[in-house]
Amino acid sequence: MMKYHLKIMIAILLVITEVNLAKGQVNTDASLMVQPINWGKFNKKAPNNKLSNNVKTTLLHANRFALTTWYKDLKKYQQDSTGYLDLKSKSKVNEYRYRFPAAMSFGIAIAIKTGIYDQTVTGVSLQEAKEKTLLMIRSIAYDHKINNTRKVWGGDWQAAHWAYYTGYGAWLLWDDFSPKDQSNILKMMIAEADRFLPTAPLYYKDSTGKVIFKGDSKIEEDAWNAELLYLAAVMLPNHPNSNKWLHKAVEYLIAATSLPSDLNNLRIIHGQPVSSWVKGYNMEEPGFVINHGIIHPMYNALASMINAPIVFSLAKRPTPEAARFNLDKIYYSVTTHHFSSPPYKAPGGTMYQEGKADVYYPEGSDWGLGVYDTYANLDIAAFTYGWDNLSLKHKGEYWAKLHVDKVLEQQQRFADRHTYMGDQENSYLGREEAIASRMGSAWMTIWLQQQVPVVYEDKPILNSIK
Repeated sequence: MMKYHLKIMIAILLVITEVNLAKGQVNTDASLMVQPINWGKFNKKAPNNKLSNNVKTTLLHANRFALTTWYKDLKKYQQDSTGYLDLKSKSKVNEYRYRFPAAMSFGIAIAIKTGIYDQTVTGVSLQEAKEKTLLMIRSIAYDHKINNTRKVWGGDWQAAHWAYYTGYGAWLLWDDFSPKDQSNILKMMIAEADRFLPTAPLYYKDSTGKVIFKGDSKIEEDAWNAELLYLAAVMLPNHPNSNKWLHKAVEYLIAATSLPSDLNNLRIIHGQPVSSWVKGYNMEEPGFVINHGIIHPMYNALASMINAPIVFSLAKRPTPEAARFNLDKIYYSVTTHHFSSPPYKAPGGTMYQEGKADVYYPEGSDWGLGVYDTYANLDIAAFTYGWDNLSLKHKGEYWAKLHVDKVLEQQQRFADRHTYMGDQENSYLGREEAIASRMGSAWMTIWLQQQVPVVYEDKPILNSIK
């Protein structure tokens, strides 16, 4: 009799499981089980000092603009008959359709999950902020080609960047998504990560010094492709391709910040000499970047190089050593390396100028001269993780205070707390969205280091199925 009842119970459970599977409510594939963030372990109070508080305020200001003027008046986002936002209709360019809401949702999700979201600053309730953030994230994933819906984007030159911010924001709010949207998000991330497995990183110059991409370092592309790869590996540790993604992320990270001297660099990193990892280089000695045909300080301060310690620490995992490869040299080049005039623009000197937030651009800037958030983000990571060890007179915290104060000053000019006056300060169309992502990263660096200090690990990463 006992066996008979047991058989009936098993049969009932099987029927329930089949029904739930049909509804998309059960995922029995262990490889798609997301590594949860144990928020209960992060219970230490956030730092309470002027710099930390100013970073927090700049992020909340970015949230205010995102949730009011930007969402309602500029984007005029509305759900259509599918229940998702019709992002396709907002532009003819996929970068503008998807990068911008991905960046804004990322910044809001960080404020919510680190407990600093404040509706007295943003003017929008926590519930409404979360609902809008979830809607933006799930709409971006819905439009990815792998999900067979609108099939708008996927495999684009910059797609890994959009998938990274979307996936990262989704991970922070994971339990708030429906099973259907969780599936869409994971398929998006897996599709974008898998496409890099058979590819090699790109280089500005090859191993002989021959220019491959004139005036166009590939530090940016390699860095954001690496971000998506390691995020997928951390979020899905049991996926058959997890180790492959991580190994490929290391390859892209090292390539992104490679120097000419690395072609003969015998230092062992992740089980093999640096020289065997690289096939060219993306920076010039001692650590500056050529992009848009000029020495371009903004590309020394890429947000894409900042986030690895955060992603790994959220999962309580050590950060691969490759994630800080040559970052001390990048920081040295903006704080300490001297550019003579001539041949460089007057008055010459270092990119960072003592006592000033303003940055010296040796060959000018095509993005405008009022960008400070990207430097603030770099500064905060530099002193938090020790990348400022080569800088001589002033370390990262000194520069961070100058740059963060300038961002805050810019925001305080406007009632809705957007940042830029116009193209003369920053001509990029996604300039306000970039504020949300960069100050979100800066706050996350400060907040998470207080919870669980980063640990770097240098060991071979097997490029194989687990």
